Amino acid sequence: MPDWVTHIVVAWTLCRILSFKFKEFNAANTLIVITGALIPDIFKIVIILQFIGIDATDYFEILHIPTGSVIVAGMLSLFFPERKKAFLFLGLGVLTHYVLDSSLEHVSGGMYLFFPLNWLQWQLELTTSSDYMITLIALLIAGMVYIIGREVDRRRAIIPHD
Repeated sequence: MPDWVTHIVVAWTLCRILSFKFKEFNAANTLIVITGALIPDIFKIVIILQFIGIDATDYFEILHIPTGSVIVAGMLSLFFPERKKAFLFLGLGVLTHYVLDSSLEHVSGGMYLFFPLNWLQWQLELTTSSDYMITLIALLIAGMVYIIGREVDRRRAIIPHD
């Protein structure tokens, strides 16, 4: 089930793996990627609004399609001094979110991945939203990457590379 934990763990794992080769994937930029991975789920604010009697589903649902997520990522990137770089890191996080969500079997028929270019709904139907196996696998892989990363960092400290 690609829930928030899974989205965070997969974004962190990807950044940690990329940090072995690219120095740009430091802790600060990893946090930006993780933020990007959570952008599409901003629409879940409608759950809170429904408790107080406001039905804003139609207004916030656009945030859980790539077009809306990219717009939000663009708006958030304006708060950073290096806007282009921030936008790319946020976009990478958004991409990880949709890769995970596309694996789900959606009750509604899928996601509008290519809106507004077409209205087809896409889904891979690899797992259901109630299956926590993806979360467990993601946590296991993250743990292995963490252990490997500590060893890589230790070796870099002994033998510095430029």
